[in-house]
Amino acid sequence: MTTAEPTDDLSGNAALIGCISREIAASGDAITFARFMELALYHPQFGYYMSSARRPGRGGDFITAPEASPHFGHTLARQFAEFWERLSTPGQWAIREYGSGIGGLAYDIMAGLDSVSPAAFDALTYHLVEINPSMREEAHRAMSEAGLAEKIVLEDPNDDLPPIEGAFFGNEVADAFPVHRLIRTERRESADGWREVGVTGDASGFAWREMAVSEGAQHGLDALIASGIDVPAGSVVDIIPAASAWFAGAAAALTRGYAMVIDYGYPADVLYRSHRLEGTVRGYYGHTVTDDPFIRIGEQDLTAHVDFTALQRAGELAGMRMEGFTTQGALLSSLDLGDAILRLQQDPATTTEEYLATQAVVLRLIDPGGLGRFGVLIMSAGMDDDRPLRAFRDRPPSL
Repeated sequence: MTTAEPTDDLSGNAALIGCISREIAASGDAITFARFMELALYHPQFGYYMSSARRPGRGGDFITAPEASPHFGHTLARQFAEFWERLSTPGQWAIREYGSGIGGLAYDIMAGLDSVSPAAFDALTYHLVEINPSMREEAHRAMSEAGLAEKIVLEDPNDDLPPIEGAFFGNEVADAFPVHRLIRTERRESADGWREVGVTGDASGFAWREMAVSEGAQHGLDALIASGIDVPAGSVVDIIPAASAWFAGAAAALTRGYAMVIDYGYPADVLYRSHRLEGTVRGYYGHTVTDDPFIRIGEQDLTAHVDFTALQRAGELAGMRMEGFTTQGALLSSLDLGDAILRLQQDPATTTEEYLATQAVVLRLIDPGGLGRFGVLIMSAGMDDDRPLRAFRDRPPSL
C-alpha cells in the first residue's frame, strides 16, 4: 500500500465535521475516538458507509476478496455446504451475512452452493444484513433480476433479528466497528495504569486528547486484561469492544449452527506485539492508506486490526464452542480453491489470458503477504459433532 497523496482539501465533509465539532463542544472537552469513528462512518446523512453512491469494494477505497474474484464466494460455498451437512441436511436452513452490501458475495456463495450441493441450495434462505438502505434496495433489485428474490431476506442490523438455524458470518465487518484507543501508563492519577485517548478540537481541526477510560472502552479493556497480555507502558492499543458485542448478539440469534468471521487481525498474543503498539487504526482513500483518521472525514474508510481472542471469548460467553482459527489462505486451500486453475487447465477452450488471469486471482486470495493472511474464526452453537471441520483437519484448530 502507499501513503495517501495530499489534495487541495484534506478536511472532508464540512457538514459532518460540523456535527462532530458540535458534539465535542457539548461534551465540554473531548469525545471518545469510538464516537468520532461512529459519526465518520455511520452518521445517517453524512457517514462514509451511509452514502447512496455505489463504489467498488468496501466503499471503493480498497479491494476486498469478493471483489477480487467470484472464486472467493464459490469456494466458501464448500464450507457452508459442510455446515449444512453437519446440521444433518435440514429441509430449511439459513445463512445470515452481516455487512452484505449489494449482495455480490451472497450471489457468489449461492451460485457455488447450487453447484456443489444443490440440495443445500434448495433448502437455503439467505439473510442479507446491511445498514445502508440504498444498498439494501440495490441488493433487492439485483437479486430479483437474478431470479433469487424468493431466496433472500433483507435485514437492518439496527432491528431485532429473528433467530435462525444454519450459519452467520461476516467478511471484513468486525474491523469497521467503532474503535476505542487506549494508552498504557503508570501515572499516579491512573490507578489501573490505563487512559483512553479521545478526540478534541484544535485550530487545525481535530486532535488526540487523553481522558479517563470510558464505560464503553472498559468492556474491551477487561477482555484485554483477561487475555493475560502484558502491554508495556507507553503503548497505544486500539480495541473494538463493539465487534465483540456484535458477535455475541449474532450468536444469540443462532439457535444451532456455525459462525465464521473473516477479517484482518490476529489472536491477542500476536496482535499486541511491539510493532503494533502504536495503534492500528488506518484510513483508506482511493486505494491508498494513511494513519491519520482526521483527514477526509466522511470520505475515507476507517478500520483497525481485529482481536480474534476477544471475539472467541465473546462467543464462548454466549455459549458457543471454538471450532478453530486459521488464515484465509489456508481456509481457501483446504476448500480446494486451486481446483479453479485445474479445471481451466483441463478445458481445451481455455485461453492463455483466461488461465493467467485466474491464476493471478487465486494467488492473490491465498497470498500470505496479502489477502491470504486474513484471520478466519469458526465457532459453533448447539452442535455435538466433534469431528474437525475440513478447514482444520491438517492443522491445529486453536488460536
